[in-house]
Amino acid sequence: MGFGQFAATSQFYLYGRNHFTQTGWQKHKARYGQPDILSQELDLSGKVYMITGANSGVGKEVAQYLASRNATIYMICRSKQRADAARDEILASAPRSKVHVIQADVGLEADVRRCWREFSEAEEGRLDGLLCNAGALLNEKTLTSEGVEVTFASHLLFGTYLLGELAMPTLEATAGSRIAVVSSGGMYNFPFPSWEAATSTSTDPTAKYDGQCAYGYAKRGQVLLCERWAELHPAVAVVSCHPGWTGTPAVEEAYGSSKKYLEPMRTPWEGAEGIVWLLVAPADKIQPGAFYLDREPQVKHIAGPFFTEGSYTKNTPHEVDAMMEKLKEWSSGSRPADLKAFAEAQALAKQALSAPLAAMERPIEIERFMGRWYVIYNIPTFFDKGTANNVENYSYEAASRRVDIDFTYTDMTFTKTSLLKQRAAVKNPGNTQWALSPKIGVYLPTSIPYLIADCAEDYATCIIGVPDRKYVWVMARAPTLGPEAAEALTRKVQLLGYDVAKLVAIPQKWTDQKLAGA
Repeated sequence: MGFGQFAATSQFYLYGRNHFTQTGWQKHKARYGQPDILSQELDLSGKVYMITGANSGVGKEVAQYLASRNATIYMICRSKQRADAARDEILASAPRSKVHVIQADVGLEADVRRCWREFSEAEEGRLDGLLCNAGALLNEKTLTSEGVEVTFASHLLFGTYLLGELAMPTLEATAGSRIAVVSSGGMYNFPFPSWEAATSTSTDPTAKYDGQCAYGYAKRGQVLLCERWAELHPAVAVVSCHPGWTGTPAVEEAYGSSKKYLEPMRTPWEGAEGIVWLLVAPADKIQPGAFYLDREPQVKHIAGPFFTEGSYTKNTPHEVDAMMEKLKEWSSGSRPADLKAFAEAQALAKQALSAPLAAMERPIEIERFMGRWYVIYNIPTFFDKGTANNVENYSYEAASRRVDIDFTYTDMTFTKTSLLKQRAAVKNPGNTQWALSPKIGVYLPTSIPYLIADCAEDYATCIIGVPDRKYVWVMARAPTLGPEAAEALTRKVQLLGYDVAKLVAIPQKWTDQKLAGA
C-alpha cells in the first residue's frame, strides 16, 4: 500500500470521527445561522420534489419534512409495499400533504425511464428538487437483470446519472431548482478508477470483488458527476452531500456489528436535516458542485500529509471526460451486448452451486484427451496448494481403460520440481468420469471421483473437478492464454457454478528449454 492509499484510508476514519458522528453534527449545528430556516413556518406549497429511496432512513426523513411544509412529493422506491407503508406514516402526520409513490428499481435502466415517464405525465413541467438517495452496499458481487453490477447501477449509472439527465430539462425550466446527490465519506478513500474496476467487469479471474471498494468508487463518481453537471447546467444548483454516519436500516444491513466503529451515530433526522436544507435554502446560498456536510461545503480530498488534499484521490479532467462518456453510452443502451447474457449465466451459475458438479454430457475421444495439460487456475488440494508450474501428463492404456497421470510442479521459487503419480480408471462410456488413486509410496486404495466437466471441441482447454466442488483444475494445452481465450474459459467456469474470485492463478516461469522438456 502506497502512502496515498494509506493516508486516504487512515485519515478518512480519523476525519470521520471528528465530523461524521453525532458529536460532529452537534459541533457543526452550533455554527448554523439564525434564525434557522428549517425551524420557521416554511411554506413549500406548489413546489415538487422527487426523492429516491424515500421509504426509510434519510430519504424518509427528507420526505417527511417536505410533506409537512406542503410540498408535493414523489417517492421513488423499489418496494411498493414498504413505500406505501412509509407514505401512510407521512400522511398520518401531514394529512393534507400530496405524497405519491412510483415503484421503480433505480438500478435498472428500464425502471428509471418508466419512472420518469410516469412523473412527467403527472406533473406539467415542474420539478423543484431531485434527491438521488437510493442505492445498495453489497458484500457479494451481484448483477441486475440487465447485467450491471448492482452498486454501480443504483448509485451512479442509472440511479443518479440517467435519472438526473432525464430530469435536467425540467429542472432547468424550474426557477431555483436543484439536484442533491447523497454521496458518502467513503469516497475519500479512492479516486474514480478504471471503468472495468468501477463496473466490476474485469476479466481477470483473480480479481476479487470488494463491496466497500465498489461503493467508494461509485460515491467518488457521484462527486465528480455533480462537479461536471454544475459546470454544464448553471441554471440548476447541483451538489453532492453526505449525511454523516447515520443509524439507518441500510447501515445496519451493510455493517452489522462493525457499526460500533462509527458510534456515536447520528439519528436519521440528524443525518437528513443538512440535506433538507440543500433542498429548501435559497439557491444563491448553495455553492454549485460542492460536497456538503451539515450545510457547509467540505474538502473533497484528504490523502496528503496531515489531512491535506494530496493527489492520490484526484482524477484528471481527461479521466472525468472518459467517465462521462461511458456513463452516457451505458445509460443509453450501448452497453456491451453480452452483459445481460452474462447476468443470466451468473444466475444459472448460482443455481448450479447448490447441485453437485456433473461430468459433461458430450463424450470425449480419450486418446485425443491424452498428453500434456498446463494448469492455468485451480482451487487446490493439499498437494498443489502454494505451487507453481503445474503440469499434468496423461497416457492411456486401452486394454484396461486406465489413465496414468504424472503431475509435476515446482515450489514458488521455481527451483525444486516434484512429481505426484496418479492412476485413474475410466468409469463411463463417454470417458468423462474417472476414479482417481494417487501414489504415495504405493497407489492408495481410494477411488476419488474425477470429472471432466468441460472440454473444448478442439481439445485446447478443459475443466476438471470433483462432485462437491471443493477442488477444480482449469487447464490448457499452452502455458498461457490470450485475453479472448482466457475470458471464454472464465465464462465456462462461471457457467459451471464456480466463483472465479476463489480461483488461484498458477504462477508460471518457463524457459524455452524447460517448456520443451516439461
